[in-house]
Amino acid sequence: MSEAEGREDLPYIAFAAVGAVVRRLRGEIVEEILTQEEIDELIRAATGQNAGQISEEEDSTEEEGVRRYDFRQPHRLSKDQGRALQRIHEGFAREFSSIVSTRLRTRVELTVNSIDQLSFGEFIRSIPNPSVINVYSLEPLDGSVIVQLSTDMAFLLYDRFCGGPGLAMKRSRELTAIEMAVMRSQFIDSIGPSLSNAWSEVTDVAFELISTESNPQFLQIMSERETIILISLDIGLNGVTDLVNICISYTALEPVLRQLTEHRLMERKRSPEPGALQSVKNRIVKAQVPVEVELGSTVLTVSDLLELEVGDVVPLDRRISDPLPIWIGDQRKLLGEPGQISGQTAVRVTGNVREEGGNRVAK
Repeated sequence: MSEAEGREDLPYIAFAAVGAVVRRLRGEIVEEILTQEEIDELIRAATGQNAGQISEEEDSTEEEGVRRYDFRQPHRLSKDQGRALQRIHEGFAREFSSIVSTRLRTRVELTVNSIDQLSFGEFIRSIPNPSVINVYSLEPLDGSVIVQLSTDMAFLLYDRFCGGPGLAMKRSRELTAIEMAVMRSQFIDSIGPSLSNAWSEVTDVAFELISTESNPQFLQIMSERETIILISLDIGLNGVTDLVNICISYTALEPVLRQLTEHRLMERKRSPEPGALQSVKNRIVKAQVPVEVELGSTVLTVSDLLELEVGDVVPLDRRISDPLPIWIGDQRKLLGEPGQISGQTAVRVTGNVREEGGNRVAK
């Protein structure tokens, strides 16, 4: 094949590139005619003959600190806004994991894994079928939120909610109506209020459950090209770890983006409501703390215990003149000596424990 025939097979965009490049410079239209060498270079690049050299040039530019930019999926979320989103959902993870752990009576770990930006179509294609997909509205904002959980983790949670050991299904399938009803009452219905509480640091928004789906292809709430923010959280139970994905439409967040800054969140945290600190102090000073005095300890054999009778004397490992340790809760904090006040057994504090307390252990 001659070079002229090869040029006829090039796409229209290649012909537009080799014809002329028109640019605007200081208000004037300037036409640049490419040289034969530049034309040959464009032909080789279009036919893939120069792929190796192009990849090497891209690698070198990345090493120099230049990163690629995809105009189809522009990253419109700043670093401060990303950190703010992470802090918000870390608060959600703490509250929601506490709720689920209380209901299951076992530890459930929930931590933020990553925050990404991608198109809605990419997110849909990444979801396994079937899944537990919950769609929430954002009142009063315009947009939707999707919270997705795999059926494997859903069945593990369902088994625990029903009193089982927490075993996942060997074969993935959709949840039945009864299984979904249990999951909704014990798990899904608590997601919305926890998200609303977490977002209250930024704006007053209510996450209201609209529908629940199992097939991701049925989600037609936005176009495939629309940009979404994907927050992935790790959920761990019984040694099994899976992902909980929270998909938020970028359009829904646009009205509150300027509030999603670390400065705004830190400012809110540093400005508690009037009287909040005093209220906490009043509750702390009224808290009841157990205080115990340890007279001494000893070690007995089982035969000695069986032979104990009323009136027997058990020698302890502490002399009468030795100070007695005073325990506050499970911490050894003070020293004292025994006595009486108005016929009541008492102890007088004589000093503090010099070493760092230490936890009470069973002997």
